Amino acid sequence: MSAFTFEYSRGGETPLLAEKIEISDRAAIWRHVETLALRFPECPGALIRVRDERGQVVVRAGVATALAAIEQCPCGCCELKETARGERKVDDLRRSSCTNSGACPCEAHSAPKN
Repeated sequence: MSAFTFEYSRGGETPLLAEKIEISDRAAIWRHVETLALRFPECPGALIRVRDERGQVVVRAGVATALAAIEQCPCGCCELKETARGERKVDDLRRSSCTNSGACPCEAHSAPKN
């Protein structure tokens, strides 16, 4: 398991939130980015940055990008998609399903390709 620090900031400000999460599979990082994006209202310029244990940035994504990626999940039962649509509360999202498996519970979701 590796520890990653997830930071949320607005418009280049000092992070408003920084939380450390233990993740067993690096593939699970993007799901946590999307989950964090759902926890905060969309704000122009809002940014999520993920740092590894050495402090190196491994993901830097706008909140709007993370929210848009959720809608790209091809699975109709994706819990992130249901949350984005207001069908589920953000507090109901299960972190452990991703932490252990490294994928969306629907197993169809992955980080967007650039």
